[in-house]
Amino acid sequence: ICTILERSEASVSVKLKRLKKKDGNYNEKHLTEKVDINKQFVEYIKPNSILDVYARDGNVAYTNYNVISNDIDSSCETTYHMDAFDLLCTLYLDKEKFDIIDLDPYGSAYDCFDFAIKMANKGLCITLGEMGHKRWKRLDYVKLRYGIYELKDFTSDNLIKKIQEIGLRNKKKLNVFAVKDWQNISRVWFTIEPYKETSQWENKKEDNLDKWVDF
Repeated sequence: ICTILERSEASVSVKLKRLKKKDGNYNEKHLTEKVDINKQFVEYIKPNSILDVYARDGNVAYTNYNVISNDIDSSCETTYHMDAFDLLCTLYLDKEKFDIIDLDPYGSAYDCFDFAIKMANKGLCITLGEMGHKRWKRLDYVKLRYGIYELKDFTSDNLIKKIQEIGLRNKKKLNVFAVKDWQNISRVWFTIEPYKETSQWENKKEDNLDKWVDF
């Protein structure tokens, strides 16, 4: 194919990826497993509401649930057709909340993490498309956002730790329900519970104890 088209192997590979994205078959090998875990996740959470931010043609695991869907592609049958970040900003200003928020982009949804965590009550699903950068040994993206400076540290576990830190800043504890690493892509499912900082009270107790001992 490369010879006939007079293009490099890398160029043809990129073109095939774009065509797969267009017809909805991108990374089709992992789709079945992803849907199966999605089903297990919603059965565990039992959500009353789901926000599917990168819905494309919808997620079959969410068929029987109350779903607000979005895709910037106007040809998709979704509730909204907005940029993902703009949508989350809009919904946050409207004080919307959802039991589950699903971020399933082709690339990275890093810019959406904070607002998604703020609005998610019980569960959060994130596809880590930035794992594809590891194939080309590129650290520029994860260096700035995840603090990863060496290839050996470029793992889904370290990306997950960063997401959990964002959760703690929002007073939410993100517990890993499941995580899957496929070729050039990973996906993590979190359950959410409120996080209450207690160290300040522990420090006060220690201070009071010291005063009592001194007395």
